[in-house]
Amino acid sequence: MAVINLWAKQGYMSTPDGQSIYFWGYSKGAAEPAQLPGPPIIVKQGEAVTINLTNNLPEPVSVFLPGQTGVKVGSQFVKPQYSGGNLISFVNYASSNGGTVSYTFTPTRPGTYIYESGTNPHKQVLLGLYGGIVVRPEDYDENTSRTAYGSGTDTEFDREYLIIFSEIDPSLHQAVIEGKPYMISKHHPRYWTMNGRCAPDTMLPDNAPYLPSQPYGAMVMAEPTEKVLIRYIGAGIDSHPLHPHGNHTRIIAMDGRLLKNGARDRSFKRFTVLVGPGQTYDQIFQWTGLGYTLDNPIPTIIPNRRNLGIGEAGWTMWSGSPYLGEKGEIPEGVVSFNEVGEYHFMLHSHSEPKITNWGAFPGGMMTMISIYPTGFLSPDVGVLSQPVGKE
Repeated sequence: MAVINLWAKQGYMSTPDGQSIYFWGYSKGAAEPAQLPGPPIIVKQGEAVTINLTNNLPEPVSVFLPGQTGVKVGSQFVKPQYSGGNLISFVNYASSNGGTVSYTFTPTRPGTYIYESGTNPHKQVLLGLYGGIVVRPEDYDENTSRTAYGSGTDTEFDREYLIIFSEIDPSLHQAVIEGKPYMISKHHPRYWTMNGRCAPDTMLPDNAPYLPSQPYGAMVMAEPTEKVLIRYIGAGIDSHPLHPHGNHTRIIAMDGRLLKNGARDRSFKRFTVLVGPGQTYDQIFQWTGLGYTLDNPIPTIIPNRRNLGIGEAGWTMWSGSPYLGEKGEIPEGVVSFNEVGEYHFMLHSHSEPKITNWGAFPGGMMTMISIYPTGFLSPDVGVLSQPVGKE
């Protein structure tokens, strides 16, 4: 049996423009900070799971598990909770200021799922009480059978990334601090996040010490021809059109359901994926270089050097050379973040206001897919693992 321990806490997150925003989030330890998103829960199909929640917040909180069946508290199935005839929670909750609750279930299907508070969700989920669940197939083996949905499903992968999208309206967060009312109909996001971070912080590594409450980056890194499994989760209340520049992904599953009808493959390629609230997508991305071979080492049109800087800061991910694995000169005044001559392709929301931080570009839902020279990346890059919190 897998035992997951979560704590609901308050904390502060950082934005690249210097703001510190109050939020509510799940934590992986009694002495650990609240984090955004909550720690990933990684379990196996058919494995019994217990989630123990301790609530340190000033109102009831729960863990709602869309897509999971047979969820129980004690010997009873979870059920909606009412107060004075009003629905206050979709499932049983932990009482405020130290209350606890334990949920048990056995996942029957592999896939990607969201977990979130089912209590006052229009408030608590937007404040940050959400995270992702990855259910491995029964025959999953990290060394010999690394697939998203089991052997024979054409879902093999070499590296794997989980990206959760949401929005932040600082007015909601400030209202909660001050105990003031907030009209959800007035929701007006100013920040858009990938794994709890706004660009360019999305491109920083996992567990960056200066982002203690936002431990997960959103950079996708791979080598040529590798199969990369990218899992999307929509955790906000907006829909987000997301796409990698100049590339397609193959959608293999939606909402934890493999796109296959019997023996018939129903997966499809997509340039832009519209991720709605609560939705999940599983995709395979494979960079074959748009014709890149050793005999055709420049598989693209070289952009005008004047257009290589991004924003007023003059940033670029360009190496200065069109050859994979080589670096060259860059325009004067442009700062390059290129590491070893790798290729970068922007992955971002196609709704342009969402790639800003309170109106300033670049920011928001933007990161990079980075293709490194063969043999450069460690096998540890692009590996999802269960953080502390699972017994």
